[in-house]
Amino acid sequence: MLVKIGDCWVDPAEIALIRDDKPGPDYQPNAGGQMLIQLRHGARIWITSTMDEAEAALIDAGYIENPYPEEELETPTLSEAEREELDALDAQGYEYIARDADGKLYAYKCEPGRADGYFFARGASEAEKVKGAFDCVDFGEAWSISFLLGE
Repeated sequence: MLVKIGDCWVDPAEIALIRDDKPGPDYQPNAGGQMLIQLRHGARIWITSTMDEAEAALIDAGYIENPYPEEELETPTLSEAEREELDALDAQGYEYIARDADGKLYAYKCEPGRADGYFFARGASEAEKVKGAFDCVDFGEAWSISFLLGE
């Protein structure tokens, strides 16, 4: 399997080491932010990338463990009425709910945009007013309905 690191595709199983762009005998000046990938059989490849990009590519490919695991978010507790309302919205194709700066809550069929403290539906979709209190949904973030339902 090949993984894209910067401007190059590499087989992660063949990587022996990755070195940031510190001058050495193989350093290529004037080539931008470069890093060296040395393969197991001695071949060296200079690529344009950062160490963070290389690390992320190898984490995504499952070759190295993520040293920065995100905390597992617990699904908020919902009332039966809130769960029923979310189930109905989900059945109608709504995927997100978000609270505006004025405290009103709306459902959206795709991830909403935000401007001046208010969320808005992108594209041709429209927002649907949500009736429940949903105290767990704070202003400032669009919440996935499937996450809130624990799916």
